Amino acid sequence: MAHPLFRRESPKRLVGIPLLARPCVLCGLRSLTGALCALCRYALDTPAKGLRCSRCALALPPLALLACPDCGAGQLSVQATVTGFDYEHPGDMLIHAFKISRRLEMAAVLAELMVQQWRRHGPPLDQNAWVIPVPSQGSALHRRGFNPAAVLAKRVARSLGLSARLHVVASRPRQEQAQKSLGRQARRQAMRGAFSVLEPLGGRDVLLVDDVLTTGATLDALARGCQRAGAHSVYALVAARAPWKLKVF
Repeated sequence: MAHPLFRRESPKRLVGIPLLARPCVLCGLRSLTGALCALCRYALDTPAKGLRCSRCALALPPLALLACPDCGAGQLSVQATVTGFDYEHPGDMLIHAFKISRRLEMAAVLAELMVQQWRRHGPPLDQNAWVIPVPSQGSALHRRGFNPAAVLAKRVARSLGLSARLHVVASRPRQEQAQKSLGRQARRQAMRGAFSVLEPLGGRDVLLVDDVLTTGATLDALARGCQRAGAHSVYALVAARAPWKLKVF
């Protein structure tokens, strides 16, 4: 039976489903498993079970080369990255609803998926680890009115029993349009020194949180800032990981 991602169930097919069951946030089918129905959970979780780069969480083909095509040269400064799902259908609908449509209730759904994958694949964290969100650019913060990464970081930290530090990072102004025209390596070079951590990290672990990981340039710059501030290990947890595209360098 095809999954009704773009239509609601007819009344006849809802017979036998408790009326108090909430509608799935993706497909509208009444869900007995929380905000996502069982079929949508399966659709999001299945790709996450495949082979991934442990450093950047890129989904790799079954016969992938030994080096990840995205960070094979070791240019991402985090020890490990875990993603909730891939940034493609149907997961991209959750991201768009959260960031574009400002449906802040989606943060609970995204954070749940992120923490679920972290508990499956993430390394153990010290109880004194800090959860730090990736800062939003000024224009994006003004446009949305909130930092998606900070909203997710608060929920992730609470679920993992860790401390969320939302205001310990200072960033220098970035030229957004110039950044968009740069290739993958050039973006990372342009982001060097973009962030500084305002408090010493004193050898503690750090878990960076973001909504979408695309090239990794911003995440890499923040990880380097944490290392300069004395972090012992820097890891990343993102809601969605963009698939590899050859046209993005």
